[in-house]
Amino acid sequence: MKGHGRILREVERTLAGIPAVIRYKNIKNLYLRISGDGSRIELSVPRRMLMRDMENFVRRRRAWIDARLLSMRAKKPPSLCAVGDIVHLWGRGYPIVDAPLVQGKAYAECVGGMILLHAPAGADAQTRRAAVDALWRRELAAAIVREAPHCEAVVGKHAERWRIRAMKTRWGSCNVRTAYITLNLQLVQYDVRALRYVMMHELTHLWVRGHNAQFYARMDRYFPDWREVKKVLNTWARENSEMQ
Repeated sequence: MKGHGRILREVERTLAGIPAVIRYKNIKNLYLRISGDGSRIELSVPRRMLMRDMENFVRRRRAWIDARLLSMRAKKPPSLCAVGDIVHLWGRGYPIVDAPLVQGKAYAECVGGMILLHAPAGADAQTRRAAVDALWRRELAAAIVREAPHCEAVVGKHAERWRIRAMKTRWGSCNVRTAYITLNLQLVQYDVRALRYVMMHELTHLWVRGHNAQFYARMDRYFPDWREVKKVLNTWARENSEMQ
């Protein structure tokens, strides 16, 4: 969707946790689109529209926005982590910028709105990809440490161990005998709500093994908007061949 008219003013903001470019125009309605690289949303808005009204609009359309962002990412070819490629982290897209590395192992870090990829000159795609994967693992591990106390308190169950794995068929798994829970590395790409949902979902299996009425009743109590988050993840799963 695109709003026509001359741009009067352009600003960058974060709306409902999503990076946004806002363009004020002489128009009557608000128009929303997703940027070509899937890194942000772009809004064309009436010249006097209030920021809180834009925020409320984005919140109402959040499920649609998330589904579109995930769909766009799924249709892109696998990244070779070249300069300018977009790496997604917690729902935001960050461009890769090369940083010199004279010696040592390649590594990546998120700094100042970009992914600095420290790698020797001429490093191959596998080396660069491994550096980004290592960044994802660090980020996801830190998020699990932050989120686990809250999720476990809400569900009333404790995981003996949280593990991270690149999985092709599921977002998480729970061994009810050992209380070991494994989470998909890909969760680090999306809004942290997706991580919370999967963590609570797997913890709930420590109460109920299968997916039955009792299980879903507990999920409704622990995470009331779980269906919305699940829908977003399922949209990505349907369109990404690695999650079929």
